[in-house]
Amino acid sequence: MKKSIRLTLLAFIGGLSGALVIQLFVAKPQVTEIIREVPQVAEANYYPSEERDDRRSAAVPFDTPADFRTAAERSVHSVVYIKNMQRSRRSMSFRDWLYGRETPSREIAIGSGSGVIYSEDGYIITNYHVIKDADDIEVQHEKQTYRAELVGTDPNMDIAVLKIDAKNLPAIDVAKSSNVRVGDWVLAVGNPFNLTSTVTAGIVSAIGSDANAVRENFPIELYIQTDAAINPGNSGGALVNTNGDLVGINTSIISRTGSYAGYGFAVPSDVVVKIVEDLKKYKVVQMAYSGAEFADITSELADKEGLKSLEGVFIQSVKRNGAADKAGLNSGDVIKSINGRTINSRTKLEEVISALSPGDKVEVGYTRGSSAYNTTVTMENALGNTDILGADALNPDDIYFSDYLGAEMRSLTKSELSENDLRVGVKITSIDKERGFLRRLDLEEGDIIVAINRRLAGDPEAVANYLQRYYGRIYIDIIDNRGKEKTLTYTFQ
Repeated sequence: MKKSIRLTLLAFIGGLSGALVIQLFVAKPQVTEIIREVPQVAEANYYPSEERDDRRSAAVPFDTPADFRTAAERSVHSVVYIKNMQRSRRSMSFRDWLYGRETPSREIAIGSGSGVIYSEDGYIITNYHVIKDADDIEVQHEKQTYRAELVGTDPNMDIAVLKIDAKNLPAIDVAKSSNVRVGDWVLAVGNPFNLTSTVTAGIVSAIGSDANAVRENFPIELYIQTDAAINPGNSGGALVNTNGDLVGINTSIISRTGSYAGYGFAVPSDVVVKIVEDLKKYKVVQMAYSGAEFADITSELADKEGLKSLEGVFIQSVKRNGAADKAGLNSGDVIKSINGRTINSRTKLEEVISALSPGDKVEVGYTRGSSAYNTTVTMENALGNTDILGADALNPDDIYFSDYLGAEMRSLTKSELSENDLRVGVKITSIDKERGFLRRLDLEEGDIIVAINRRLAGDPEAVANYLQRYYGRIYIDIIDNRGKEKTLTYTFQ
């Protein structure tokens, strides 16, 4: 029995010894390999130059932008949350009506968006569509809620200026949008989906007319396009550079769903500052007019007009006695520079003009044929002079030039309507004496068209189209430039 136990113990020990020998000297060890992924940039910088192959030598380290945290920290405190409040009344009951009791009302928020603190004393920039039709405007900033006063709006650029009663607010620093270039890093700061102080990053993907192919129904051409995520609620928020300085006001997106789809647009800061300062001082934007129509130079236009270069901006037409005409510019000239700044697109030219006011003088470099010239253009207002306009100033839609008629017409201002005791009217501001249909009629510059065929005239474009297309007998009621009422009768054939 003892012998059997000894044999069994020796066999067990021998088996263990054999297994240990096989594990140590025969079987291949199974080792878990840990691979650390090294970014290409680090790899390219790691290898000594003599060990790099051609492919590694071509790798250029990615130049990361400035620390986004710094830009976000500098800008996020300057962005506010805005609510568009409207009053809602319940239906009046018979008992309320019988006893003359007023129906109680309550305020409800019908929309919201973002805003940017422009100055420490409470001026705030937002989009016009954010506060449109509001009975009251509520501004929230860092747990504080304020009632805002509407200072003024520019619907054409979708900008509105608000004022709240507050001091020492963290106003945003403003950079010149004219220095922004395609490929620059930018941050969009706002309150999308009612989320407070959200920051997204992207690049400037196009500027102005460079993105016309995807612009669709965006209302303005002076814009910065970015792929930084902009969603509902971002409207009126800040587009900032990597220093945290304002370069635009986020305004619109292109999307089939209403949410971010890759294209966002912002009004450039140079345009915004001009609008804000005018609204603060005059309650209306002082728009400058050159008295000329411009076009980008395409290869087709160059062939048609015999231009040797695609550089510059082509002058299509010049308003008689307008700013451009007085400066000696003609249709067919090519604008090359303004105040020494090279101009190669109509959008860039219009951006420069949009930052000007009536009375401003600009040095214009242009070519006519093969010769180069310089001239000084004094910008004018919508009325054709250099005066600062009041609160009844005209919008661009109130002015219309008809090449067929050879005339420019505009709607009457509020003061002109009051002076002439009219509800509506269209004033003829210029007539080309050498060409155009209108010169053949007994109409003069300064005449006011009150009605055509007994239909009131208030829209200058509609008046021009009506005169252009009408056949047969026509009656035109006017107040001439001497204040006398007349009815002119013609037969158009």
